[in-house]
Amino acid sequence: MSPGKLVLLTAGLALITLLAVGCDLGATEPPIEPSPTVLLTPTPVLTPLPPPIETAGPTRSPVTPQWHPANQGIPAQIGVAAVGSAPSDPSVIYLAAYEPGGLYRSDDGGETWLLVNSGIQSLAPIALAVHPADANIAWIGTVIGTYRTVDGGQSWHPMVDLPQTPIYAFASSADGDHVYAGGESPGVWHSDDGGQNWSPGALADASNSVLSLAVAEDGTVYAGTAGRGVWASQDQGETWRAVGDDLASAHVTILHSLKEDRLYALADGHLYLSRDGGKTWQMVGPPEFQALSFGAEAGRPDWLYLGSKGEGLALSHDGGVSWNLTGEELRHADITCLMSDAVTPGLVYLGTPYNGLYRTTDGGRSWRLISGAVAKPLVAALAQDPTHPGHLYAGTLDGVYRSEDGGEHWRLVSSTMGKLFVQGLAISPSGKRIFAGTRVGVFVSEDGGQTWHWATEDLGEIAVFTVAVDPHDEARIYAGSWGHNVLRSTDGGETWAPIHHGLETLSVHAFTIDPTDPQRLYAGTVEAVYRSTDGGETWQASPLTSRSLTTFALVADPVEPGVLFAGTTEGIYRSADHGQTWEAAGKDSLDTTVTALHADPTDPLVLYAGTEHHGLFRSTDGGQHWQPWGLDGASTYTILVDPAGTIWLGTDQGIFRNR
Repeated sequence: MSPGKLVLLTAGLALITLLAVGCDLGATEPPIEPSPTVLLTPTPVLTPLPPPIETAGPTRSPVTPQWHPANQGIPAQIGVAAVGSAPSDPSVIYLAAYEPGGLYRSDDGGETWLLVNSGIQSLAPIALAVHPADANIAWIGTVIGTYRTVDGGQSWHPMVDLPQTPIYAFASSADGDHVYAGGESPGVWHSDDGGQNWSPGALADASNSVLSLAVAEDGTVYAGTAGRGVWASQDQGETWRAVGDDLASAHVTILHSLKEDRLYALADGHLYLSRDGGKTWQMVGPPEFQALSFGAEAGRPDWLYLGSKGEGLALSHDGGVSWNLTGEELRHADITCLMSDAVTPGLVYLGTPYNGLYRTTDGGRSWRLISGAVAKPLVAALAQDPTHPGHLYAGTLDGVYRSEDGGEHWRLVSSTMGKLFVQGLAISPSGKRIFAGTRVGVFVSEDGGQTWHWATEDLGEIAVFTVAVDPHDEARIYAGSWGHNVLRSTDGGETWAPIHHGLETLSVHAFTIDPTDPQRLYAGTVEAVYRSTDGGETWQASPLTSRSLTTFALVADPVEPGVLFAGTTEGIYRSADHGQTWEAAGKDSLDTTVTALHADPTDPLVLYAGTEHHGLFRSTDGGQHWQPWGLDGASTYTILVDPAGTIWLGTDQGIFRNR
């Protein structure tokens, strides 16, 4: 596993290097925390998705509280691998999500969704195709081959004739009689009976994977490869030949055939057009625009859509002669899938790896999230305004949400940021400034979250995992990051600079300040805890064990000086000498990945530990022993205890509170 708590979005981003039809997640970096891998329980097929959990957690202890969801207004977030529909019935949409069993169907254009994964509950789909003449027939590609449904998703069955290797692409003739599949197995497989039986068709050079497929009006089949350009077959996939020297060594992730002999190829992040069957190619996309996805309207072939990695959406209404950037609300989102409706002009679907599925009905001028009821909202950070206790903030995959009524209702307040995963939140003691650590840097708001400015923009894009305000001096703020280790601001967040002399590490995921001495700082990294006694000017490593151990959470005892706790991939460690030496704490009762720690402000012996997949634990003896305290099965990434004693948890299933 790469350093950091990778956002797998259940199983999905573990497949990050796999390029599905219309999708390219290969550029998503650096690692982003936290790392939810939700364990799905079987759900009856073709039944509505279950309502939010009213209570959760084991009842092994009589003191285990009842946890109540507090997510109203925060939509679910899901990673979209692919989306597909049939021209015969465009109201039926299939959504393939990056999670085990992540296959959903909508019969009303995305307004409501059903989970349809019988037979594929343990598999994450990476490619999807729907029969053009029958919306009840569809195929999905997985890392172990292809599965097919003939009953609208009620059941899925493996295609035994196809190789049990990753399948990245499908294509079919207009009538659906001829179907093609490609992936890591050499060549392109083809079916002449609507996808029931399959035969291989070898490329002349079959050493590279097939990433994309398209069928032209004249029946010619095109295959885009990984590093060998475009190939063509004019005998329904039996034999193949390379076409066009212009893209001979390109990675062709998307192919799209339109009327008037137009063949589009997304190759190495740029859009190309051929009008002679792939013999010659002309770049028609914006030269400086690094594209991840492409779509074109079937009824208006001059209307083109290009999705990018974090730079929004580019639209062309003249076949690629000119382009306009749009989709401001999707800024910073990775747009990995685009699909136009086969009948309705201006109706297009857009998928992202973190922020769900969107729909436009006006040709891309505005977009609306339509997957908000699918899956659960992931909340990685929580903060409370110290001057207005009823004002709470939540960091999500979508940005920052704010509640002004004590967590009853939430609304997005960070739309000016774009779509950014917020992993760290901190508020100055005076309540004047809010700091949000995102996957591109630190953003600051001075008006309660209504407006934000990118405070670390001069340093470029930096993934920030945690933000801490010095309680002794609110003008001093620290941020743990990927690559730049620790950033510091001494002017209230206006300017930032790295401070990592002696901090030889890739990333800092946890950070805390000594409550009695502002010069003592502690940083949790991918291999050890580092400490500084001079305000971060120099750092010394303090290994937890004789081997590297990643620290995801740090907390200082609020009463006993020098006592620290570290949450790691192997439970909790305790130090009684300001982090110089460490020993395991409560390993007999808590020996799993700990992603959050919090010391009870009213009782120094009470500690809370959030874990990955095992919910919340509590200790009442200073960390010597731990008891499960609810939400078993959930991953808990942040813990907040408010002045009234209410405990708030940010998890991969949303926000929960105990009262």
